[in-house]
This record gives sequence, structure tokens and C-alpha cells, in this order.
Amino acid sequence: MPVYEYQCEKCKENFEFLQKVSDPPLETCEKCGGKINKSFNTMNFHLYGPGFYSTDNKKKYLK
Repeated sequence: MPVYEYQCEKCKENFEFLQKVSDPPLETCEKCGGKINKSFNTMNFHLYGPGFYSTDNKKKYLK
């Protein structure tokens, strides 16, 4: 399940919330009751480990 980041318009509080993709977005701030909006962050996603692509830096495993 993805973690979504929200920001309140009233108190400017930022918080993260774990929810399913199919769940409706949150609408009110739990702290002050104000309207909240989804924020977009610049999170990077990396796949590490052997076998994703032939050009990856693979570790030599000793048998």
C-alpha cells in the first residue's frame, strides 16, 4: 500500500497516511478540522540487487 502525503490548508500541518489506491482521499485534518490536499513529494524509487537488468552492478555471490 502506498503512503500519501497531505497538507492542511488551515494549520499548514504536513502528515503521511497509509491507504489503498482504491480508498477515497482524506478531506479533513484530524488536528484542526480544516480542508486538506494531497501533496506530491520527490521520492525516488530504486531497485537494488541482482537480476533486474543485465547492465546492473551485480554482486558476485560465493557458492
